Amino acid sequence: MKCFYVPPNGEDPATPDEDASPGVGSLPAQILDRHGACELKPDAAPKADGWPAPAITAYRKRTLLLPPDMHEASALSVLNGVLGATGMRLVSMPPVTGTAGHDAVVGLSRPAVLVPVAQDGQGRHQDEVDAWDALTALRSAAGQAGADGKPGLGGMEVSRISLEHLFVGSAISGDPVVVGGPIVYGGPIVYGGSIVESYLYGKAGSRTPVEISMHAPARRSSAACVTKYGRRPVIAVLDSGVRAHPWLGVTPAKDGTYATSNDGSVQVDQEIQDIIYAHAKQVAAAGDLERKLIKDPWDTPITLDKLVGEVAPYTGHGTFIAGIFRQVVPDATVLSIRIMHPDGIVYEGDLLCALGLLASRVANAQKDMNLALMIDALSLSLGYFSESAADMTYTSELHRVIGALQGMGVLVTAAAGNYATSRDFYPAAFAGQPPTTDQVPLISVGALNPNGTRAVFSDAGRWVTGWAPGAAVVSTFPVDVNGSMQPGILVPGESRQSLDLDDFTSGFAAWSGTSFAAPMMAANVIRAVLKPLQQDKADPALRLDVQGARAAIDRVLRALRQLPGLT
Repeated sequence: MKCFYVPPNGEDPATPDEDASPGVGSLPAQILDRHGACELKPDAAPKADGWPAPAITAYRKRTLLLPPDMHEASALSVLNGVLGATGMRLVSMPPVTGTAGHDAVVGLSRPAVLVPVAQDGQGRHQDEVDAWDALTALRSAAGQAGADGKPGLGGMEVSRISLEHLFVGSAISGDPVVVGGPIVYGGPIVYGGSIVESYLYGKAGSRTPVEISMHAPARRSSAACVTKYGRRPVIAVLDSGVRAHPWLGVTPAKDGTYATSNDGSVQVDQEIQDIIYAHAKQVAAAGDLERKLIKDPWDTPITLDKLVGEVAPYTGHGTFIAGIFRQVVPDATVLSIRIMHPDGIVYEGDLLCALGLLASRVANAQKDMNLALMIDALSLSLGYFSESAADMTYTSELHRVIGALQGMGVLVTAAAGNYATSRDFYPAAFAGQPPTTDQVPLISVGALNPNGTRAVFSDAGRWVTGWAPGAAVVSTFPVDVNGSMQPGILVPGESRQSLDLDDFTSGFAAWSGTSFAAPMMAANVIRAVLKPLQQDKADPALRLDVQGARAAIDRVLRALRQLPGLT
């Protein structure tokens, strides 16, 4: 397997590579509208004095992310004292109570809802509420005394308040849309079709059904894994969820959802899923009108528009990723947590909540020596561009919770993005900073073509520290997905036809994107973790039932040394 790891060397991660272009794609208007979001346009956006000039980014219009202390009534009163002049105010979101795992997200920033407020008899319309306007007003007032003797923002760290960004999945998705040349959503703007044309399959777009002639890779029983490794390795995937596939042990349930088998390749954590839903539901109820809620771990629906019936751009994304782990490291369990919508969009608040819960799960596993809760790796096939590449303040919460996982020995791999740029794409761009000796490095993963060359769509900044196959990858796809597209040729009276390019009942597909390079890297590292334990006289210190952060870190670092460097 062609997987390469290039440790960061401490050089400026923002320095462009000579083979990377500066182009960055934009999200279509219908995607932004669907999620109550907008795109920050640097030329037209207001800017607070003393703050970095903004770059293009996508964010949710009616929410800001506030640290826990700013959700308190006293702090919120000060913030709203400033925002009142803008015709907006913030509605605090206390942590959801009465839910297991509540403490895991108390310490992280969470969304606060912006709502219109009357000012001198006039107020903003709901559609005029804009989080960037609110953030700019707060920044402009930072350090100033309040009016009429009231406290101002002088004692507050306004830099801890941020937009709630839209993260986008890192698969090449959707059919080309001609606007002066094809534009592939989730990928780079391409003029003349030169960049991604070779990664598309005619009318099928970026993915196509395929047939394979092999059985599912052999997988040891849980009992055999306990004997051989100490326990099964577990890889968490925060993505679109999964659907039915025999390789993964996921089957349809009578209520229209799905079920996992006791020892199948994929498992879900309904408790984590319920907490994410409860937090999102609370934010929506407070006035975040377009917030789409994810209630369960299953990849539904398959279409965004029932009348049209086309398969949604990211349907099957999580199933495809799970299949990569099934092929490369079949003894592992994939813990599938759904946070991605069918169009590939992820809300930053949902992502932070999920990461906090995973970090809590690992901390509890190591504290209580509970092997059943341990997670060995986390694969993230999503990302976003920050509005300020020069200041990591705006992504500090994301960095902090991922760092907590790294410090407990969890390998984190993140897709580098499909924009053919060296611009920092988070969270992958965090990999540009050398890790400390007491944590596992985060690996940002670019995509390789089948012949081992770098895929032309892949981001390639100095912060990209890993490369793995990500173009024309073949993996599992839900067997119950069949869209409205029809074969070009149907022979009357006979069972003969040309390819039906959105009928995936074969259970397998070919797809491209750094979305698939990231799990490919994680799978190969975990396979390297297991390799010495498959020997007859394995070192017991390397077993997975040796608990503690130091043991977990050492296992991963040893495995990384087994991967070749990129020449």
